[in-house]
Order: sequence, then C-alpha cells, then structure tokens
Amino acid sequence: MMVRVRIAPSPTGIPHIGNTRTAFFNYLFAKHNKGKFIVRIEDTDRARFVAGAEKAIYEILQWLGIVWDEKYKQSERVEIYKKHAEQLLEKDLAYKDEGAVRFKVPGSQEVSWTDLIGNKKISFKTDVIEDFVILKSDGFPTYHLANVVDDHLMDISHVIRGDEWISSTPKHILLYVAFGWQPPVFAHMPVILGPDKTKLSKRHGVRSVLDLRRDGYLKEALLNFMALLGWNPGGDKEIMDINEMIKLFDLKDVNTNSPIFDINKLDWI
Repeated sequence: MMVRVRIAPSPTGIPHIGNTRTAFFNYLFAKHNKGKFIVRIEDTDRARFVAGAEKAIYEILQWLGIVWDEKYKQSERVEIYKKHAEQLLEKDLAYKDEGAVRFKVPGSQEVSWTDLIGNKKISFKTDVIEDFVILKSDGFPTYHLANVVDDHLMDISHVIRGDEWISSTPKHILLYVAFGWQPPVFAHMPVILGPDKTKLSKRHGVRSVLDLRRDGYLKEALLNFMALLGWNPGGDKEIMDINEMIKLFDLKDVNTNSPIFDINKLDWI
C-alpha cells in the first residue's frame, strides 16, 4: 500500500505554528515512506472565509520547503459531495431536514479504532452521537462528509491530525461504513501547549510562521523546532537537517503527552 497523507487547512485565518507542525509531520511521514503528500483546501464554510488566508497557507509551505505532490480545493468539488449525499438518501441512511441532509446515526453500537499515536484503542458509543448534518441547506457539504469522501477518493492511507479531531472520528468511521469503504489509519497528535500548560493560543504571543520569518528566524531553525514539538527520534541530538528528519521519522516516536511551546528553545536552535 502506498502511503498517501494530506493536510486539509481551512482558509479561515493565517495558520498558526500548530497547524504548520501537523503539515510538517505529514510531510516527514510521507517522505520517509516514499509516499505522497497532498494539500487540500477545505473552503466549503463560506461564512468563515478570510481573504488572503489560502495564499498564506501556500506561502508558509513553500518557504519552509514542505512541497506538495498534489493539491485540491473542495469548493471545486461540490457536485461530488452532493452525489454522495444522494447515495445515502437513496439507501435510507440519511434524511432531509429543512433543506439540509442529516446522517442517521445507528443506535446501540460501538465505534472504535486503534490510534497510531500511543497504539491505543479508542471507543465511542453511538448513543452519544446525534444525527449530524452532512449537506447544508446552501448545497455545500459539512466538514464530515467532504472530509470522508475526499479521503476515500484520494486514496488517503493515514490521517495524521491533532487530537481535537478525536471526537469527530466516530462520525467519519460511521460514514465509511455507510458507503462500504475501508477507513484510513488514524493518528491523533497531542496539541501543543503554552508555557502555562493551557492550549496554545494568541494570548501566549504565538504567531504564524510568516510572523516568525519577518522576525528573522531561519526556516531551518523553525523546521527543527517544529519537529521536536512532540517527536523524539531517540538519543540526545537536537539539531538536524530535513534529510536527517525524513530518514529518522516514525510515528511510534511521537509522544502521547502534549509538547510545550518554548520560544527560548527556538531562539537557541
């Protein structure tokens, strides 16, 4: 099986360093396994669209040298999602609700998967999941439908993302089952924390890679710093070039504890 991974940023703002680290880990995993790295712009939430955000996403990746093999834009694929929503309606696995389409969540089932980060089994009962919207009344898909349809059609083998998406994964697995598709392997990385051990945010003074570039940080330092935010290749080596990182990168070496963003460490690197 060829490794195919993706990042799926939404152009709802300039990506912060946590999003960029996720992109970098996907890239390292793809290159280590001689696979493909895909960028998919998830721009179907038109209400939250921010002008210039998509350009910034590409600019960050290009400057860092995180080169994609394929790229897609969900707003250009809306008819594909509508067609798949229709399939679920025809199978009586979804229903219309005031112009939107909702997925029927089956009752009294358990949804589980083994997560690659920590190699742990995660389970949810379907009784705690309500019927969820897959196609909005404006004709655009929700994240859940578009994400699953695209991951299947693009042959995504591994979904590597932040652990804030764990609660959405049961919905995605239910959609895979409904379509009769094999789900990808899931790997949910712990989120980056600020020095006060709370989730990293703007109040910690954290900026985007573009801000850090403007402040004079070298891209090689930023790549090295991001790699060590949650990944430990073994030994005590802390300065590596990108080829060394690609050679050494393995998801089993990603820590299950949340890493701390320490600007002093970045300064040292």
